[in-house]
Amino acid sequence: MRLERRLLKQMMGRRYLFAFLLLATAVAGYALVRLAGNGGFHAATSPDWKLLAAGFAICAAVQPLRALAWSSTVRHPVGFRAIYASSSIGSFLDTVLPGRLGEASKVAVLKVTSGSKYPGFSRAGGSLLCAHLLEMIAFAVLGAGATFFLPVPAWARWTMIAGIGGSAAALVLAAVLHRFLGRRLPISITAFLAGAAAPRGVLLRAGSILMVTWLARWFGILFCLHAVGVHLSIGAALLYMLITGLANTAPLLPGNVGVYQGAALGALAIAGYSGSHAVAASLMTPFVVTLATATAALVGLALYGNRVPQLSRAALRPNKA
Repeated sequence: MRLERRLLKQMMGRRYLFAFLLLATAVAGYALVRLAGNGGFHAATSPDWKLLAAGFAICAAVQPLRALAWSSTVRHPVGFRAIYASSSIGSFLDTVLPGRLGEASKVAVLKVTSGSKYPGFSRAGGSLLCAHLLEMIAFAVLGAGATFFLPVPAWARWTMIAGIGGSAAALVLAAVLHRFLGRRLPISITAFLAGAAAPRGVLLRAGSILMVTWLARWFGILFCLHAVGVHLSIGAALLYMLITGLANTAPLLPGNVGVYQGAALGALAIAGYSGSHAVAASLMTPFVVTLATATAALVGLALYGNRVPQLSRAALRPNKA
């Protein structure tokens, strides 16, 4: 009787989480289509499917690379499978929840996937912060290089410069505090600083991986734009990614609906595109990204099929994990 009840709970947990993943993706797509109007809807529903599939595949391939970068900063024998499942599930929640709430889910899910190898909440959180700071630096370095040959707005230039300086300063501060004050601080703070203060070799390795992810996203976006008839050059696609990426830094709404579209239309206007195809691009690109992260999350769940109920609880209620 107990075994049957346990199996029933597992099945219900799987159904709830899979239903949540699919429903959130569908709601995001419906909300975007509603914003399009007739012209944008027609352009978005008649894309070049081969190019769109290529963009989707690239966006999905970014997730294991991001997980690989995080596994580098953890510096603990957690295992890539555990990191990937945690990272992909949290990344999907980031696309459908406001305020980067998916980041807390990553650390909570890691507790379930890693089991006895869990490095601790503070250490995992510090290593995740380190990975995000490196991701910001990689993005800003790519953007800073683009300012030499692209019409990047002044506000975007200064934001990227501030991003490089602020992220680098945060990494240096974590290293200094851990080295000189680590033994005097509470254990939880010391563990957090230890996770954030990675050695130089680890920083270079993780930073290089994250730079590759941005290069991959660049071409993923290029394929998505071409799929809906927005034939931007490689440089203009980079400008699009930079402006929309800055707009997504602190999402206020689920999927950053509205803010992303405004930034996308502004970037396309700079490149000389407007009208239904521009609207379709502003809708289709984030939807493809959401679908790709949802697919990556489903793969992560499949890796731990017997623990889906635990993963769902940790992902949706990280404070109870």
